[in-house]
Order: sequence, then C-alpha cells, then structure tokens
Amino acid sequence: MATIVGDNIIEDDAKQIREFHDRGFGQVRSGLLVLAPVEAIYLTEIKKISIIREGIKARKGAASSKKMYDVMSLFTELKKQDKEIATKYYVYRDLRKRGYVVRTGLKFGTYFRVYEKGIRVGEGHSHWLVHPIQEQKQTSIYEFARAVRLSHSVRKKMLWAVVDSEGDVTYYKIERIIP
Repeated sequence: MATIVGDNIIEDDAKQIREFHDRGFGQVRSGLLVLAPVEAIYLTEIKKISIIREGIKARKGAASSKKMYDVMSLFTELKKQDKEIATKYYVYRDLRKRGYVVRTGLKFGTYFRVYEKGIRVGEGHSHWLVHPIQEQKQTSIYEFARAVRLSHSVRKKMLWAVVDSEGDVTYYKIERIIP
C-alpha cells in the first residue's frame, strides 16, 4: 500500500518496489519507491496499487486516521498541486497503453521522456520528449522554438501531445529543418 507523504507518493513494500521499478515506474530513493503523480494515478486506475494518506494523530496514544483514494479522489488531491494533472495523465496513460515506458522529463525541460517499446530504463536512451498541452491552450512560436532547440540539443525527437476536451490525444512531431 502506497502512502501520500507531503508532495510525494511513496511505496515501501520491497516486492512492489522491485516489480514497479522493473516495469519503469518511479525512482528508488533510500530503499523507497517515489512515484510521480501520473504514475500513481495510472497504477490506481489499473488496480495495481492502493494509496492512502495517513492522518495526524489527534492526541497522544490516539490511532491515526487513514484516507483511501480511488482514482477520482486521487485526481482531486493531486490537482491541488498541479492544475494540469489531467492533461498530463491522459498523455501518460495513452503512451503506457501503447506499450511505451514513460518517465518524467524535467531534466530535459519537458514533462515526459519516452523509451522505445522493449527498452528498459537504464538499458537505453529515451527517443522522444513529449510535451502535453490542452487543445484550447494558446502557445507562442517562441515556445515551439525552445522545444525544438532543446530536443535537437539532446538528440531526441519532440512530440507535442494535444489533449482534446474528451481526453483523446493527438501527437505532433516538431522538428528543426535545416535547408
């Protein structure tokens, strides 16, 4: 059973840690698996994990309260920290269902990095950087230019994942062309 601790979602069961990490979920820190919010929602949705938040003890000796999350209540909780969690989640879920390993891409200046099918994290390099965006959101040419330059500099392909109002995802490859 995973626990929300502050802004983190932590799994402490050794068997679960090994299984999830082998399948490309989370990061192991100090013997614990720290899951990204979209990973936690996905694992909850496919019923591979249960998540609780431990309540604070009211008085010395009193039992602590626990709140169990379903997918919708987890979304509500995580939306307090990230207003765009639903957009990111729809893209994450779509890529996972297609068989890709999806990791956070913050060190590359985007939300996701995606590995080819069959490649385990640590055995190869990610091929794509994926930037989730809502269909209604306006963006500037400068934002596109930054994304293209960034992906080119780290030798990855840039995909913009546009999520419509029904949660469907359309991918657009954005690349630099040098005549």
